[in-house]
Amino acid sequence: MHRPALTAVLLPLAFAAGSCRAHESGLPAVYEEIQVPARELASPDIQRQGRVIYRERCLACHGEHADGKGSLGGALRPPPTDLTDSAWQARTDERHVYYAIAEGGHGKPMPPWKATLSPGEIWSLVAYIRTLVAPPAAAAGAPAAAGTSHLGRAGQQ
Repeated sequence: MHRPALTAVLLPLAFAAGSCRAHESGLPAVYEEIQVPARELASPDIQRQGRVIYRERCLACHGEHADGKGSLGGALRPPPTDLTDSAWQARTDERHVYYAIAEGGHGKPMPPWKATLSPGEIWSLVAYIRTLVAPPAAAAGAPAAAGTSHLGRAGQQ
């Protein structure tokens, strides 16, 4: 095939592929535009609600320590996300966490929860998941602050 002919075929395909993207974030438009309830995410009550839902719905796969090593997690490929991983937490914003819970883990065995959990329940899970990273001092090897646990700053077991 000659270069001009190849360009004539590939150039329209490139424009078509580019126009299919929702946003640079990789999220569908509906999730990109969703309002993050920042005040609620910081609420200890909302975080505790998220912890209860986590223990009911997520623990079997993500594990007691939220490290992806639940009783069912070992059989899953790819394995469940380690929600305590500070690098994952740093690169994953609240909208992406919400999207993963609501829609499931595209290419991963995580089921979609949007038919089972309300938007408020999903946000409470997001709030709880954000508590799972150790504060910087604990991450650097210093003893954890009083009231913290392996399940995060919300601390109740």
